[in-house]
Amino acid sequence: MADRHILLTNDDGIAAFGLQVLEEALAAVPGLRVTVVAPLNQQSATSRCLTMHVPLSIKRHGERRWSVSGTPTDTVMVALGKILRDDPPDHVVSGINHGPNLGEDVQYSGTVAAAMEGCVQGLPSVAMSLADWRPSDFGAAAAVAHRLLPTLLARPTPRGTLWNINVPNGPESSLKGVRLTCQGSRTYRDVITDFVDPRGRPLVWIAGKGPEWHGVEDSDYLAVRDGYASLTPLQVDMTDRRLLRDFADLAGDGLPGAPAFKDDGCRFVIAGRDPHGLTIDGPTRGEGKL
Repeated sequence: MADRHILLTNDDGIAAFGLQVLEEALAAVPGLRVTVVAPLNQQSATSRCLTMHVPLSIKRHGERRWSVSGTPTDTVMVALGKILRDDPPDHVVSGINHGPNLGEDVQYSGTVAAAMEGCVQGLPSVAMSLADWRPSDFGAAAAVAHRLLPTLLARPTPRGTLWNINVPNGPESSLKGVRLTCQGSRTYRDVITDFVDPRGRPLVWIAGKGPEWHGVEDSDYLAVRDGYASLTPLQVDMTDRRLLRDFADLAGDGLPGAPAFKDDGCRFVIAGRDPHGLTIDGPTRGEGKL
């Protein structure tokens, strides 16, 4: 049987310690073959950002290791579309992130975004993080990567679903086990800080105090707090199907209420022809009025 090919990536950059830990932990598993393609530089909190207006560069860093001068999403796209085009991976694993990706923070996370891009491309994917703001001991995370990930990857997951794993800071011996969890919820305080640059210009810095956590007992945060690795399934499809059912009465032909405009609302046309047959580029100023 051929080895399963794992694409490793992250958002902390090609030189990140967590990526090296993940690479070593999985390379030691029989039947797995790993390739690393990671961002060249730190890309935390870039979410699913794509680089559309400047070209990207690829740099080789040794045997089966490359960097891409873009975001985590860029990196996975370039890995699948170019670097590994003739040797496609079977899975995408993103991490080990230097910090937690819990609760709503998965929406901002570059680590989760990289795994999500793999998921969008049809590959079973995992995001993995060391859930501490000052990570120091990757022992438990390395153990989870070595012992749990191969089992997790060997089991089928529905298309469009990825796993988000958070592991407490500390050695393997400190880890109590694994919990299946849902997303918790957090609140940051004083998110915007005002200050002035040396030339007297006002600036703001997005940071915040906290977070303060709240939510259900089976949340990711509580699992990590209690010394367990948190294993949370996330979906690419964010459709709220319950709300679809509750608002089914709004669907149908036409719009509710009387017409909003006296004519066709032509003042909102960005390009068209005026009554004299002249072509107009840019928003027109017709007579359509609310």
